[in-house]
Amino acid sequence: MGSTTKFMAMFPLEVFLLPGEEIPLRIFEPRYKQLINECNETGDTFGIPFVKDNEIKQYGSEVELVNIVAKNSLGEMVILIKGIKNFHLLNFKEKLNDKLYGGGIIEYVDDSYTTTNPELVVLIKKLNLSIDPVLGNLITGNSVNILNVAKALQLQPEEKYNFYSMRDENLMVKYLIKQLRFVEHLQEQEKMLENNFSLN
Repeated sequence: MGSTTKFMAMFPLEVFLLPGEEIPLRIFEPRYKQLINECNETGDTFGIPFVKDNEIKQYGSEVELVNIVAKNSLGEMVILIKGIKNFHLLNFKEKLNDKLYGGGIIEYVDDSYTTTNPELVVLIKKLNLSIDPVLGNLITGNSVNILNVAKALQLQPEEKYNFYSMRDENLMVKYLIKQLRFVEHLQEQEKMLENNFSLN
């Protein structure tokens, strides 16, 4: 599958969204107030390159503005955004010629990561992990979408970024199994505490 390149407005942040994830953002800088107002008028999406230690990383999230939740007299906003696709950032310009905000060229990459790994499938069922908004923990044909599993784990932005940037199905599956084993351990500890409490 060939890659597709695209130019888009950019809002670098220490945020990494997988497709379908939604988060609120507070907008107060003039450049990003301009960007959000324009996206609200045009319906355009924008890119959030992931930032760590003031460094723009190579992967990011294309997002859409779901709605403006609140706006004050200074034009500051609370908005809700939703992840659409992830991308590989090819270049970034901090300020576009006629705008206050920056932009860059991105390429879409193949993210069709599915696995039939039996250990992962068993853990998902055992932990009753909801990996699909419609099907919940139901796994069709014993195949699961790796990114859906990562979303269900509610990882921190840096954890999600590190996971996504592995770009290797086997490594990603091993990471998810490790995370699920940790969740399993926590659930077992909680049950033990509940049992001990009920015995007293």
